[in-house]
Amino acid sequence: MSVEIQGFCGAPFQPLRDAFAANFVDGLEVGASLALMRHGEPVVDLWAGHANWKRTRAWEKDTQVLLFSSNKVPLIFSFLILVDRGQVDLDATVASYWPEFAAGGKERVTVREAMTHRAGVPGFSPPLAFDALHDWDGATANIAAQTHWFGGESRVCYHPVTYGFILGEIGRRVDGRLPSQFFREEIAEKAGVDLALALRSESECERLAGVGYLTPFAPPTGGDPLVGRIMMSEGPGDWTAWERRRADIPSSNGYGNGRAIARLCAIGACGGELDGTRYLSKATVDEAVRPQVYAEDPFLGWIRLGLGFGLDSDGFRAPTPTCAHWGGYGGSFALMDPATGISCGYAMNNLIVIPGQMTREQPRQQRLWGALGEVISGL
Repeated sequence: MSVEIQGFCGAPFQPLRDAFAANFVDGLEVGASLALMRHGEPVVDLWAGHANWKRTRAWEKDTQVLLFSSNKVPLIFSFLILVDRGQVDLDATVASYWPEFAAGGKERVTVREAMTHRAGVPGFSPPLAFDALHDWDGATANIAAQTHWFGGESRVCYHPVTYGFILGEIGRRVDGRLPSQFFREEIAEKAGVDLALALRSESECERLAGVGYLTPFAPPTGGDPLVGRIMMSEGPGDWTAWERRRADIPSSNGYGNGRAIARLCAIGACGGELDGTRYLSKATVDEAVRPQVYAEDPFLGWIRLGLGFGLDSDGFRAPTPTCAHWGGYGGSFALMDPATGISCGYAMNNLIVIPGQMTREQPRQQRLWGALGEVISGL
Protein backbone atom coordinates (compact mmCIF):
# COMPACT_ATOMS: atom_id res chain seq x y z
CA MET A 1 0.00 0.00 0.00
CA SER A 2 1.50 3.33 -1.07
CA VAL A 3 1.06 6.37 1.14
CA GLU A 4 2.20 9.99 1.11
CA ILE A 5 4.46 10.70 4.08
CA GLN A 6 3.92 14.19 5.51
CA GLY A 7 6.33 16.25 7.59
CA PHE A 8 10.14 16.29 7.60
CA CYS A 9 13.12 14.11 8.39
CA GLY A 10 16.72 15.28 8.70
CA ALA A 11 19.26 13.43 6.56
CA PRO A 12 21.01 11.57 9.43
CA PHE A 13 17.66 10.15 10.50
CA GLN A 14 16.50 8.81 7.13
CA PRO A 15 16.35 5.19 8.36
CA LEU A 16 13.40 6.20 10.53
CA ARG A 17 11.48 7.62 7.58
CA ASP A 18 12.24 4.51 5.55
CA ALA A 19 10.97 2.25 8.35
CA PHE A 20 7.86 4.39 8.87
CA ALA A 21 7.02 4.27 5.16
CA ALA A 22 7.75 0.54 4.89
CA ASN A 23 5.19 -0.23 7.58
CA PHE A 24 2.53 1.44 5.45
CA VAL A 25 3.70 -0.37 2.31
CA ASP A 26 3.42 -3.70 4.16
CA GLY A 27 -0.15 -2.92 5.25
CA LEU A 28 0.70 -2.60 8.94
CA GLU A 29 -0.72 0.90 9.35
CA VAL A 30 -3.93 2.86 8.83
CA GLY A 31 -2.68 6.17 10.24
CA ALA A 32 0.34 6.99 12.38
CA SER A 33 2.77 9.65 13.58
CA LEU A 34 6.46 9.39 14.43
CA ALA A 35 8.71 12.11 15.83
CA LEU A 36 12.24 12.38 17.15
CA MET A 37 14.07 15.20 18.89
CA ARG A 38 17.73 15.65 19.66
CA HIS A 39 18.77 17.91 22.53
CA GLY A 40 15.22 19.25 22.53
CA GLU A 41 15.19 20.20 18.84
CA PRO A 42 12.84 18.46 16.39
CA VAL A 43 14.73 16.54 13.70
CA VAL A 44 12.00 14.10 12.61
CA ASP A 45 8.27 14.82 12.49
CA LEU A 46 6.27 12.47 10.27
CA TRP A 47 2.61 11.56 9.87
CA ALA A 48 0.67 9.67 7.23
CA GLY A 49 -2.43 7.68 6.42
CA HIS A 50 -5.97 8.02 7.71
CA ALA A 51 -7.62 8.84 11.01
CA ASN A 52 -10.65 6.63 10.36
CA TRP A 53 -11.20 3.08 9.19
CA LYS A 54 -13.20 4.06 6.13
CA ARG A 55 -10.06 5.99 5.03
CA THR A 56 -12.08 9.12 4.29
CA ARG A 57 -10.35 11.40 6.83
CA ALA A 58 -6.64 12.06 6.58
CA TRP A 59 -4.32 11.81 9.55
CA GLU A 60 -3.37 15.47 10.05
CA LYS A 61 -0.42 17.12 11.75
CA ASP A 62 -2.38 17.63 14.97
CA THR A 63 -4.39 14.37 14.96
CA GLN A 64 -4.45 12.71 18.36
CA VAL A 65 -5.10 9.11 19.29
CA LEU A 66 -5.72 7.07 22.43
CA LEU A 67 -2.29 6.07 23.75
CA PHE A 68 -3.27 3.28 26.15
CA SER A 69 -0.29 2.46 28.41
CA SER A 70 2.11 4.88 26.73
CA ASN A 71 0.09 7.26 28.87
CA LYS A 72 2.02 5.95 31.88
CA VAL A 73 4.95 8.08 30.69
CA PRO A 74 3.32 11.49 31.33
CA LEU A 75 2.06 10.06 34.62
CA ILE A 76 5.60 9.05 35.58
CA PHE A 77 7.05 12.44 34.66
CA SER A 78 4.35 14.14 36.73
CA PHE A 79 5.05 11.91 39.72
CA LEU A 80 8.79 12.49 39.43
CA ILE A 81 8.18 16.22 39.83
CA LEU A 82 6.65 15.52 43.24
CA VAL A 83 9.66 13.38 44.11
CA ASP A 84 12.03 16.07 42.89
CA ARG A 85 10.28 18.70 45.01
CA GLY A 86 10.64 16.56 48.12
CA GLN A 87 6.88 16.11 48.47
CA VAL A 88 7.21 12.35 47.99
CA ASP A 89 9.99 10.11 49.32
CA LEU A 90 10.63 7.06 47.14
CA ASP A 91 11.53 4.92 50.14
CA ALA A 92 8.59 5.95 52.31
CA THR A 93 5.60 3.64 52.43
CA VAL A 94 2.59 4.34 50.25
CA ALA A 95 0.53 4.23 53.44
CA SER A 96 2.47 7.14 54.93
CA TYR A 97 0.74 9.33 52.33
CA TRP A 98 -2.41 7.26 51.90
CA PRO A 99 -3.16 5.56 55.24
CA GLU A 100 -6.06 3.47 53.93
CA PHE A 101 -3.65 1.66 51.60
CA ALA A 102 -2.14 -0.18 54.58
CA ALA A 103 -5.11 -2.58 54.69
CA GLY A 104 -4.71 -6.19 53.66
CA GLY A 105 -1.00 -6.57 54.33
CA LYS A 106 0.11 -3.65 52.13
CA GLU A 107 1.50 -1.52 54.96
CA ARG A 108 5.14 -2.14 53.98
CA VAL A 109 4.79 -1.37 50.25
CA THR A 110 7.06 1.56 49.38
CA VAL A 111 6.61 4.27 46.78
CA ARG A 112 9.64 2.91 44.92
CA GLU A 113 7.96 -0.49 44.75
CA ALA A 114 4.73 1.09 43.51
CA MET A 115 6.65 2.85 40.73
CA THR A 116 8.20 -0.46 39.66
CA HIS A 117 4.98 -2.51 39.53
CA ARG A 118 5.51 -4.14 42.93
CA ALA A 119 2.57 -2.61 44.82
CA GLY A 120 0.82 -5.97 45.07
CA VAL A 121 -2.51 -4.80 43.61
CA PRO A 122 -2.18 -5.43 39.85
CA GLY A 123 -5.94 -5.55 39.29
CA PHE A 124 -9.32 -5.07 40.93
CA SER A 125 -10.74 -7.74 43.19
CA PRO A 126 -13.60 -8.23 42.86
CA PRO A 127 -13.63 -7.03 39.24
CA LEU A 128 -14.97 -3.54 38.58
CA ALA A 129 -17.55 -2.62 35.98
CA PHE A 130 -16.22 -0.49 33.13
CA ASP A 131 -18.05 2.63 34.31
CA ALA A 132 -16.80 2.23 37.88
CA LEU A 133 -13.34 3.35 36.75
CA HIS A 134 -14.80 6.79 36.04
CA ASP A 135 -15.24 7.27 39.81
CA TRP A 136 -11.81 8.21 41.20
CA ASP A 137 -12.78 7.91 44.87
CA GLY A 138 -14.48 4.56 44.31
CA ALA A 139 -11.61 3.06 42.32
CA THR A 140 -8.95 4.17 44.80
CA ALA A 141 -11.03 2.96 47.75
CA ASN A 142 -11.28 -0.44 46.08
CA ILE A 143 -7.48 -0.60 45.68
CA ALA A 144 -6.85 0.53 49.26
CA ALA A 145 -9.18 -2.10 50.71
CA GLN A 146 -7.71 -5.03 48.78
CA THR A 147 -5.51 -7.69 50.27
CA HIS A 148 -1.97 -7.81 48.88
CA TRP A 149 -2.23 -10.31 46.02
CA PHE A 150 1.13 -11.94 46.86
CA GLY A 151 0.93 -12.09 50.63
CA GLY A 152 3.17 -9.06 51.10
CA GLU A 153 5.95 -10.41 48.84
CA SER A 154 7.60 -7.70 46.74
CA ARG A 155 6.94 -9.23 43.33
CA VAL A 156 7.11 -7.54 39.92
CA CYS A 157 3.72 -7.89 38.27
CA TYR A 158 2.60 -5.36 35.69
CA HIS A 159 -0.24 -3.16 37.00
CA PRO A 160 -2.04 -2.22 33.73
CA VAL A 161 -4.71 0.06 35.24
CA THR A 162 -4.20 0.23 39.01
CA TYR A 163 -0.70 1.72 38.53
CA GLY A 164 -2.15 5.09 37.59
CA PHE A 165 -4.63 5.16 40.45
CA ILE A 166 -1.93 4.27 42.99
CA LEU A 167 0.58 6.91 41.87
CA GLY A 168 -2.22 9.36 41.19
CA GLU A 169 -3.74 9.01 44.66
CA ILE A 170 -0.36 9.48 46.33
CA GLY A 171 0.02 12.64 44.26
CA ARG A 172 -3.48 13.83 45.11
CA ARG A 173 -2.84 13.32 48.82
CA VAL A 174 0.28 15.51 48.80
CA ASP A 175 -0.65 18.05 46.10
CA GLY A 176 -4.44 18.12 45.93
CA ARG A 177 -4.70 17.73 42.15
CA LEU A 178 -5.75 14.73 40.12
CA PRO A 179 -3.19 13.53 37.54
CA SER A 180 -4.85 15.14 34.50
CA GLN A 181 -4.83 18.60 36.09
CA PHE A 182 -1.32 18.23 37.49
CA PHE A 183 0.14 17.15 34.16
CA ARG A 184 -1.69 19.88 32.26
CA GLU A 185 -0.59 22.68 34.59
CA GLU A 186 2.92 21.52 35.46
CA ILE A 187 4.10 20.08 32.14
CA ALA A 188 1.77 20.26 29.13
CA GLU A 189 1.00 23.98 29.24
CA LYS A 190 4.52 25.01 30.23
CA ALA A 191 6.37 22.76 27.80
CA GLY A 192 3.93 22.92 24.89
CA VAL A 193 3.20 19.18 24.99
CA ASP A 194 0.01 18.45 23.04
CA LEU A 195 -1.02 15.54 25.21
CA ALA A 196 -3.87 15.16 27.72
CA LEU A 197 -4.38 12.58 30.44
CA ALA A 198 -8.13 13.14 30.07
CA LEU A 199 -10.13 15.33 27.71
CA ARG A 200 -11.85 18.45 29.01
CA SER A 201 -14.24 19.29 26.17
CA GLU A 202 -16.20 17.16 23.72
CA SER A 203 -14.92 19.46 20.95
CA GLU A 204 -11.47 17.88 21.48
CA CYS A 205 -12.86 14.60 20.16
CA GLU A 206 -13.07 16.08 16.66
CA ARG A 207 -9.37 15.52 16.00
CA LEU A 208 -9.17 12.04 17.49
CA ALA A 209 -8.33 9.09 15.29
CA GLY A 210 -10.43 5.99 15.74
CA VAL A 211 -8.55 2.94 16.99
CA GLY A 212 -9.17 -0.65 16.00
CA TYR A 213 -7.70 -3.85 14.62
CA LEU A 214 -6.68 -4.07 10.96
CA THR A 215 -5.73 -7.68 11.68
CA PRO A 216 -8.51 -9.73 13.31
CA PHE A 217 -7.91 -9.98 17.02
CA ALA A 218 -8.64 -13.11 19.03
CA PRO A 219 -8.25 -12.95 22.81
CA PRO A 220 -5.55 -15.31 24.08
CA THR A 221 -6.55 -18.64 25.54
CA GLY A 222 -4.69 -20.52 28.24
CA GLY A 223 -1.51 -18.92 29.55
CA ASP A 224 -0.83 -17.68 33.06
CA PRO A 225 -4.11 -17.59 35.03
CA LEU A 226 -2.78 -14.57 36.94
CA VAL A 227 -2.68 -12.58 33.70
CA GLY A 228 -6.24 -13.61 32.94
CA ARG A 229 -7.37 -12.57 36.41
CA ILE A 230 -5.79 -9.15 36.00
CA MET A 231 -7.11 -8.58 32.51
CA MET A 232 -10.62 -9.61 33.52
CA SER A 233 -10.66 -7.31 36.56
CA GLU A 234 -12.14 -4.48 34.48
CA GLY A 235 -15.38 -5.12 32.64
CA PRO A 236 -15.87 -4.34 28.92
CA GLY A 237 -17.27 -1.03 27.72
CA ASP A 238 -17.16 1.74 25.14
CA TRP A 239 -13.78 3.49 25.02
CA THR A 240 -15.26 6.18 22.75
CA ALA A 241 -17.94 7.25 25.23
CA TRP A 242 -17.51 10.81 26.49
CA GLU A 243 -17.66 9.63 30.11
CA ARG A 244 -14.58 7.49 29.46
CA ARG A 245 -12.66 10.11 27.51
CA ARG A 246 -13.10 12.70 30.27
CA ALA A 247 -12.20 10.33 33.13
CA ASP A 248 -8.95 10.34 35.10
CA ILE A 249 -7.65 6.83 34.40
CA PRO A 250 -4.00 7.85 34.16
CA SER A 251 -2.51 4.47 33.29
CA SER A 252 -4.34 4.20 30.00
CA ASN A 253 -6.72 7.05 29.17
CA GLY A 254 -4.54 9.67 27.50
CA TYR A 255 -4.51 11.28 24.07
CA GLY A 256 -1.61 12.55 22.01
CA ASN A 257 0.61 11.81 19.01
CA GLY A 258 4.22 11.04 18.21
CA ARG A 259 5.28 14.69 18.35
CA ALA A 260 3.75 15.21 21.79
CA ILE A 261 5.38 12.07 23.17
CA ALA A 262 8.80 13.00 21.76
CA ARG A 263 8.58 16.50 23.24
CA LEU A 264 7.57 15.14 26.64
CA CYS A 265 10.42 12.64 26.62
CA ALA A 266 12.85 15.40 25.64
CA ILE A 267 12.59 16.56 29.26
CA GLY A 268 14.23 13.31 30.33
CA ALA A 269 16.60 13.13 27.38
CA CYS A 270 17.87 16.62 28.21
CA GLY A 271 18.51 15.92 31.88
CA GLY A 272 15.30 17.48 33.15
CA GLU A 273 15.46 20.83 31.33
CA LEU A 274 13.71 21.87 28.12
CA ASP A 275 13.85 25.26 26.38
CA GLY A 276 15.45 26.87 29.42
CA THR A 277 12.85 25.63 31.89
CA ARG A 278 13.84 23.03 34.44
CA TYR A 279 11.18 20.42 35.23
CA LEU A 280 13.36 17.86 37.00
CA SER A 281 16.83 17.84 38.49
CA LYS A 282 19.43 15.80 36.67
CA ALA A 283 19.75 13.66 39.80
CA THR A 284 16.07 12.69 39.59
CA VAL A 285 16.36 11.86 35.88
CA ASP A 286 19.44 9.75 36.61
CA GLU A 287 17.55 7.87 39.31
CA ALA A 288 14.58 7.34 37.01
CA VAL A 289 16.74 5.58 34.41
CA ARG A 290 18.89 3.69 36.92
CA PRO A 291 18.07 -0.02 37.16
CA GLN A 292 15.76 -0.59 40.12
CA VAL A 293 14.74 -4.21 39.66
CA TYR A 294 15.24 -7.08 37.24
CA ALA A 295 12.65 -9.83 37.41
CA GLU A 296 10.33 -12.04 35.41
CA ASP A 297 6.96 -10.40 34.90
CA PRO A 298 3.93 -12.57 33.96
CA PHE A 299 2.96 -10.12 31.21
CA LEU A 300 6.31 -8.91 29.89
CA GLY A 301 8.79 -11.69 30.65
CA TRP A 302 12.20 -10.82 32.04
CA ILE A 303 12.38 -7.07 32.32
CA ARG A 304 14.69 -4.48 33.87
CA LEU A 305 12.87 -1.46 35.23
CA GLY A 306 13.88 2.04 36.15
CA LEU A 307 11.30 4.18 37.95
CA GLY A 308 8.47 3.03 35.69
CA PHE A 309 10.55 2.99 32.51
CA GLY A 310 11.71 -0.16 30.73
CA LEU A 311 15.49 -0.47 30.41
CA ASP A 312 17.63 -2.56 28.10
CA SER A 313 18.02 -6.20 29.10
CA ASP A 314 18.45 -9.57 27.42
CA GLY A 315 14.74 -10.30 27.69
CA PHE A 316 13.48 -6.82 26.82
CA ARG A 317 15.82 -5.14 24.37
CA ALA A 318 15.85 -1.38 23.86
CA PRO A 319 17.20 0.13 20.61
CA THR A 320 20.48 0.88 22.43
CA PRO A 321 21.71 0.04 25.96
CA THR A 322 21.14 3.60 27.22
CA CYS A 323 17.49 4.01 26.13
CA ALA A 324 14.58 4.14 28.58
CA HIS A 325 11.13 3.44 27.16
CA TRP A 326 7.56 2.31 27.61
CA GLY A 327 4.76 1.32 25.25
CA GLY A 328 1.03 1.05 24.95
CA TYR A 329 -1.48 -1.64 24.04
CA GLY A 330 -1.42 -2.21 20.31
CA GLY A 331 1.94 -0.59 19.58
CA SER A 332 2.49 3.07 20.57
CA PHE A 333 5.74 3.89 22.40
CA ALA A 334 7.75 6.56 24.16
CA LEU A 335 11.55 6.57 24.33
CA MET A 336 14.33 8.73 25.70
CA ASP A 337 18.10 8.40 25.75
CA PRO A 338 19.87 10.83 28.11
CA ALA A 339 23.25 9.64 26.79
CA THR A 340 22.61 11.09 23.32
CA GLY A 341 19.82 13.61 24.01
CA ILE A 342 17.41 11.62 21.83
CA SER A 343 13.68 11.40 22.49
CA CYS A 344 11.15 9.65 20.30
CA GLY A 345 7.41 9.11 20.17
CA TYR A 346 5.20 6.92 18.01
CA ALA A 347 1.40 6.67 17.95
CA MET A 348 -0.98 4.93 15.57
CA ASN A 349 -4.58 3.78 15.28
CA ASN A 350 -4.06 0.20 14.05
CA LEU A 351 -3.75 -1.96 17.14
CA ILE A 352 -1.66 -5.06 16.50
CA VAL A 353 -2.27 -7.63 19.23
CA ILE A 354 -1.30 -11.23 18.50
CA PRO A 355 -1.94 -13.84 21.20
CA GLY A 356 1.30 -15.25 22.52
CA GLN A 357 3.42 -12.56 20.87
CA MET A 358 4.83 -9.48 22.57
CA THR A 359 4.51 -6.12 20.79
CA ARG A 360 8.29 -5.87 20.60
CA GLU A 361 8.36 -9.14 18.63
CA GLN A 362 6.08 -7.85 15.88
CA PRO A 363 7.46 -6.67 12.51
CA ARG A 364 6.18 -3.10 12.82
CA GLN A 365 7.98 -2.36 16.07
CA GLN A 366 11.03 -4.41 15.17
CA ARG A 367 11.46 -2.26 12.06
CA LEU A 368 11.11 1.01 13.99
CA TRP A 369 13.28 -0.28 16.84
CA GLY A 370 15.97 -1.31 14.36
CA ALA A 371 15.94 2.09 12.68
CA LEU A 372 16.19 3.83 16.05
CA GLY A 373 19.12 1.66 17.01
CA GLU A 374 20.86 2.49 13.73
CA VAL A 375 20.24 6.22 14.08
CA ILE A 376 21.21 6.52 17.75
CA SER A 377 24.32 4.36 17.39
CA GLY A 378 25.47 6.55 14.50
CA LEU A 379 25.39 9.81 16.45
